[in-house]
Amino acid sequence: MTSVTALEKHVTVNGVQLRYLDWGTKGKLPMVCLHGHTGQAHIWDQFAEAMAPHYHVLAVDQRGHGESEWAKTGYERDRFVEDLAEFVDTLRLQQFILVGLSMGGWHSFLYTPNHQERVQRIIIVDIAPEPGPNYVKLRDSLPPTPIEFPSLSAVVNWMRKGNPWASDAALRKDAQDKMRESRDGSWRWKADPKLHSTRLRDLDDPEMIQRYWDSFTAITCPILEVRGTESILVSDPTIERMKQEGNQFTSIDVEGAGHVVAVDKPLEFIEATKTFLEVPA
Repeated sequence: MTSVTALEKHVTVNGVQLRYLDWGTKGKLPMVCLHGHTGQAHIWDQFAEAMAPHYHVLAVDQRGHGESEWAKTGYERDRFVEDLAEFVDTLRLQQFILVGLSMGGWHSFLYTPNHQERVQRIIIVDIAPEPGPNYVKLRDSLPPTPIEFPSLSAVVNWMRKGNPWASDAALRKDAQDKMRESRDGSWRWKADPKLHSTRLRDLDDPEMIQRYWDSFTAITCPILEVRGTESILVSDPTIERMKQEGNQFTSIDVEGAGHVVAVDKPLEFIEATKTFLEVPA
């Protein structure tokens, strides 16, 4: 695979400065990639490199994440969707593809119904309008996320406990991209600490879950769901309901991947999306 270097750029939307990575391919259809909760834009590096010959790929650090500004106006779901709307307007993207991992998939669901003429296709990664029952049972037993670590190796070791599927190199890169070293040598998350301590009501609030279902069923463009077979977040019954209620919905599973499929199995993730995107093999 030919190495393609992204340009790091910044734009201010809704009073918040966002960092985004631009794999610019002039004249190609834009592809906007959205990471998950407490994540960052570099999770798309390998995918973006593969897609750059075919698309103009833009990966965004959403508000409060990565190198983007922490938001004084908060992290309600609608603020993220408003940021997405202003981001694509500011960059004058008339038509584009959305790729959303986890939280980024939620934002794709909520943005698209009011902008059907602009979104050509959507790839959602291991997320659905509602979580699977096994995940709901596990959620309350998960330990809190440490805010500070003594070393980067300590970060990687902590991340490895929840992710046995990614390679050592991929996990270390993800840790480096998510963390910042302090003057005293300790490491802290780049994401706003509020994001680590706030419970995601999207996973248990009936009003939010119904809103996601309503948005999903209203979308008219093709949607591809990519799940990791080792993840329990999206259940088989939910996938079946999405197939029944979605207008042009298909799904594919990536063997041996957990929640963050693009990090756990990057080559397999690329292959899983090629047919949907009509990218040459």
